[in-house]
Amino acid sequence: METPLAMDSLRIRGFRAFDDLRVPRLGRVNLIVGKNNVGKSSFLEALWLYASQGMPSIMWQILEARDEGRAPRPSLVRDSQDQASVVKSLFYGRKDIDRQLGSIQIGPLDSADRLLTMSVGWYLVHTDEEGARQLRLFQFDDDNTSDHPVLCLSVRLGTQPEIIYRLDRRPFGSQESERERCLFVVANGMTPDEVGQLWDSISLTDLEQDVLESLRIIAPEVERLNLINNPYSPRTRERIPIAKIGSIPEPIPLRSLGEGMNRLFGTTLALVNSKNRMLLLDEVESGLHYSVQPDVWRLIFKTAHRLNVQVFATTHSMDCIEAFQHAAEENEEEGVLIRLENESGLIVATEFDERRLGIATREEIEVR
Repeated sequence: METPLAMDSLRIRGFRAFDDLRVPRLGRVNLIVGKNNVGKSSFLEALWLYASQGMPSIMWQILEARDEGRAPRPSLVRDSQDQASVVKSLFYGRKDIDRQLGSIQIGPLDSADRLLTMSVGWYLVHTDEEGARQLRLFQFDDDNTSDHPVLCLSVRLGTQPEIIYRLDRRPFGSQESERERCLFVVANGMTPDEVGQLWDSISLTDLEQDVLESLRIIAPEVERLNLINNPYSPRTRERIPIAKIGSIPEPIPLRSLGEGMNRLFGTTLALVNSKNRMLLLDEVESGLHYSVQPDVWRLIFKTAHRLNVQVFATTHSMDCIEAFQHAAEENEEEGVLIRLENESGLIVATEFDERRLGIATREEIEVR
């Protein structure tokens, strides 16, 4: 029996450049394309927020990755004001935060019970007659100039109870739980710490073979792989991948085989660690020669199907699109290409299944 997808459709409202973006159909493996500044990376960020159910730590990672914010200092009025000037960049139109900012909504189409709603506003902390702390929305008038409101994030999934977080990363009334259900591989790859954690989780398991199989797409002579402490950074705990290559007697650093090997290692490592989850890959073709991309996509399709991973990737490359199309034709109803376009100031999505994408690439119709 086919396992249902985590997301079979998608609607993003009020997030970054998306006023109301609708994608009626998603596949197991999805490739997002489009010109610069149409929201390809924002598309992945929205999915990351959804998978984490609006965790503030993920929100801050998204902001800091684009140099839009930094980790807030302990909560003071001026810090809340600083936070407001940063957080508004996540909301459509980037309006100043008054009483409450318009909401962000992310979730499947026509599925209210799975819709994530996020909003930001100014709140006051007060203590009720029984001594319990509560929050109420701050009202901006002349009578409360001595009050010190704090900026808070309100999160609700479907009809579940609302959770309110203070944006200095100290949650109000509820600890931020571990709810992240996806991995996000950014355009410049993962950090050594991230690579080490993912490797340790699959080391000495059958999933190691998936990683080796991927590396053999570029270097068929790869026999074994391991991570060791970086000899050039003895004072740190940084580890680097090394590989045993054919007749070469000593293992060599994986990066010495080229950036494509290192990128492919990270991508496959994230893929096999994403069982029953979503995987987000920004600029998936980075570092990979066009000649190996069809086999890379075949591996992604095969592994994603076996491990029940739903993949979302972005690209600028026509070579990558054509390679994706060939793999999608071999995996019927598994692959969907989503083109984002700016139409009169609004970002809209057009879907291409394997049949329509095949027609477009054969007739050399521009789909980027």
